[in-house]
Amino acid sequence: MNMSKFFSVFFLVIYAAVFINIIYNILQTKTGFGFPVGAQIVLGLCFIVMAIFNFRQSRYVFGGIFASAVVLITASVTMVSCN
Repeated sequence: MNMSKFFSVFFLVIYAAVFINIIYNILQTKTGFGFPVGAQIVLGLCFIVMAIFNFRQSRYVFGGIFASAVVLITASVTMVSCN
């Protein structure tokens, strides 16, 4: 395994751990991000557009990052809306 593949896997594991931790905290505390729901929806739509654009340009890493941001925003809006 060469160094660039090692660093890619290493940072992917770190990103996955941070992502899971944020989702877990959102679900445990039943609170979302500290932004108004409307702003979060606009931000989520922007992330969706960027994810689609990056997947079409075959930039799968950035597309995946933006898609995971959409999941975070969706979890946040869901928790804020339920309370």
